Amino acid sequence: MLGCGPGLHNLFHLADRLLEENRAHRGNALSAAPVARPSQPDLAQQLYDMYGRGELSEAAFAALKSLAKRGALRPADLAVHRVKARRRDPWLGGGGTATALRQVHARLMQLDEAREASSRALAELEARMAELAERATGKEQAAREQVITDEAAARRALTEKAALEAARQRLAAQAAALRDDLVRLDDLRAQLEAKATELEAVGVREGLAAVIGGEVLT
Repeated sequence: MLGCGPGLHNLFHLADRLLEENRAHRGNALSAAPVARPSQPDLAQQLYDMYGRGELSEAAFAALKSLAKRGALRPADLAVHRVKARRRDPWLGGGGTATALRQVHARLMQLDEAREASSRALAELEARMAELAERATGKEQAAREQVITDEAAARRALTEKAALEAARQRLAAQAAALRDDLVRLDDLRAQLEAKATELEAVGVREGLAAVIGGEVLT
């Protein structure tokens, strides 16, 4: 059985690390170009972990994810479902192909949400960069017009232009980090999708083996 072997654990580790780095990059972008903030990362991570362990039904997961998107998810919301899940099955969270597949799907959803949020943050950064570039051009034009009649005003305009260009360069570095994240998110998503296909095939074989074994026993 494939289950949650070393290869899959490595993919999960890569996904979790990339998601953490991407949250930091988006946080840097948010400080310069405000966009809608997601729910608290720790609660969102717990939500996906619970889904991956099979502690949440599809309906419960969808409802809690909706709360998370609105920033209304509370620790108590997760605690209630965690207790209910343990009462239903104290052995939840064990190994097995089905559990591994749910964990893959949970990571895939997280990667999709991170990509969407990164694209929004990148668009905001690019709009802000274009605005700064336009303002810098205006300052340069003003300096050229003032250099003959008011040299001091021209120097001030050039100083302001330099400050605007420096700010634009800082945003450009943040935008580059987000673009790199988008590539890495897509690459990792492709790997996890391949692993999901592999796990689905294993699950089918296991189901057939169980049916055949049952027929032999009867």
